[in-house]
Amino acid sequence: MELRAFQSRFSTHEACRAHLEALRWSSGVTCPKCGVTDAAHRLATRPDIWRCNACRADFRATDGTPMEGTHLPLNAWFLAIYLLATGGKRISSNKLKDRLGVSYKTAWFLGHRVRQMLVDGSATKLTGIVEADETSIGGRKRKRRDDDEDQTGAPSHRGRGRARSTVLVAVERKARAKAKRIASQGIDDISPPIWACISPGATLMTDELPAYNWIGRKLERHLKVHHASEEYVRTDARTGSGVHVNTAACFNRQTKRSIIGVRHWFSAKHCDRYLTEISVRWNHRRASFSVRIDHALLSGRRLLWKDLVA
Repeated sequence: MELRAFQSRFSTHEACRAHLEALRWSSGVTCPKCGVTDAAHRLATRPDIWRCNACRADFRATDGTPMEGTHLPLNAWFLAIYLLATGGKRISSNKLKDRLGVSYKTAWFLGHRVRQMLVDGSATKLTGIVEADETSIGGRKRKRRDDDEDQTGAPSHRGRGRARSTVLVAVERKARAKAKRIASQGIDDISPPIWACISPGATLMTDELPAYNWIGRKLERHLKVHHASEEYVRTDARTGSGVHVNTAACFNRQTKRSIIGVRHWFSAKHCDRYLTEISVRWNHRRASFSVRIDHALLSGRRLLWKDLVA
């Protein structure tokens, strides 16, 4: 959906509320307290509130959703979801602040709440040909003089160095991707997330990193390319498949470009949420906006401020 069409359809709080109500209560308005359907009426003086005729409880369409208790109009939420879940470029909190006309703190919190809504909670594992690769993100190493020493005799690290995060990504050929921050490139950190997201019948393709060997023996097939020998793609004689990790490398390049071109840097604490946003864009790149927003509104989880800053 183009931005002009989106703004025409969801330009007001009332239009967004009507879409949310139709999405949640397609079989009739249901009271979240007693569960009775088609036994509620909308308050004339407060259209956002419904009152159950059975238990007399008041409720909103946002109750039980990630938007519960929000003070923002729903059209601001819908626009934030549109900007974060669509398009080829990412959007920073500063840009989101300007688009929505809110404070930076509100835009930063809203951005993370939307990313939490976009989390794919399904247990569906990756199948077919799955490429796995790891990379380091989060900052560039500063140059330093190794001959400089501090008072203890150790080399001096000048400048403000930024800690880098190691990211592991598994990507189906021409399909879904899952990414996660890991502690290191060791077997104990790589094997569990790979085993959790890949079907045992899948064909795993990796580079020559030894940490993949253990998990590769548990799968139906494990094919490798040797980057150290300048081998980046080959054809497997047994299956006839092209052996490479170029798809996973493409995902990693997009991740790095989103940092360099938009955010410049983000902390390891919130790394997984930013990876979620990038994964959702990748997985839904051919889906319509209605599919993306319905997924966020129905399947998303609520994120509280105390949990975000804890």
